[in-house]
Amino acid sequence: MKKNFTLDTILFVSALICFVTGILMDFHAIPGGKEMRRPFKLAHTYSGYVMAVGVILHLVWHVEWIKNSARKIFGRT
Repeated sequence: MKKNFTLDTILFVSALICFVTGILMDFHAIPGGKEMRRPFKLAHTYSGYVMAVGVILHLVWHVEWIKNSARKIFGRT
């Protein structure tokens, strides 16, 4: 249970960072030149990487639940 909470927290924080930095960059809400945008771009990129690894781990840890749910949905026992 603790690993699920930790992973969910990491996924939430990385998704939030990716979302906020993406919106800021998309709407050009970061003042200054390239040197001011660089930290936001790096945060956006690496939070996306963390999120991707987290999703893969999440799916691997819950593969049995996914299998059982798919069996119930598609009628196989």
